[in-house]
Amino acid sequence: MKKVFGVLAAVMVSSTGFALDAEKPLVSIDSIMIMQKSKEGQKLAGEIQKEIAKFQAEVQNSQKELAQLQEQLTKQTEKGAINADAKQGKVEALNAKRKTLEREFTDKEEQLRASIQKRQLALRDTQLKVINKVSEKEGWGLLVDKNTPGVLFVSKAIDKTPIVLAAVDADYSAGKATTTKVASNKPATPKPSVQGA
Repeated sequence: MKKVFGVLAAVMVSSTGFALDAEKPLVSIDSIMIMQKSKEGQKLAGEIQKEIAKFQAEVQNSQKELAQLQEQLTKQTEKGAINADAKQGKVEALNAKRKTLEREFTDKEEQLRASIQKRQLALRDTQLKVINKVSEKEGWGLLVDKNTPGVLFVSKAIDKTPIVLAAVDADYSAGKATTTKVASNKPATPKPSVQGA
């Protein structure tokens, strides 16, 4: 998305038929700052951190479990409480469990990454709509994202990030208030329990 936006801006500026209207100024924003500092961006970051922490806790618990099984096997071997055939069977079972867990966690990690990326792109799209509305309202001729590849310098004099950030937060707060009102008019229904969560 960032590359597409950057290419579009570059094409608009370099096009021979394109000239900026003197009454419609060139302005810039910092889209990454807007995503990070906006209320919705901070909420999303908090949710993502919780999911990452939960995933890491799962991995650590599984590693502890495997370490305990390995330790039990080592103690049984040292005490002579297990014969060679039984030891071999337990080693194979432990290795199989380790491989299964590695595959499961690789899949979960990929799913988590995909989910995070999808939600970040959805946030970006939502904020882009607000940015376009603000640009129209303010009468800006061209808006450049300072994070776009190829942009080497942007003057603070044309930086409109605070204006756009305020609009993004206002839009989010307005949408959140609407959602709250709709939810409060509905009768309370019990949430279904999720198995295996």
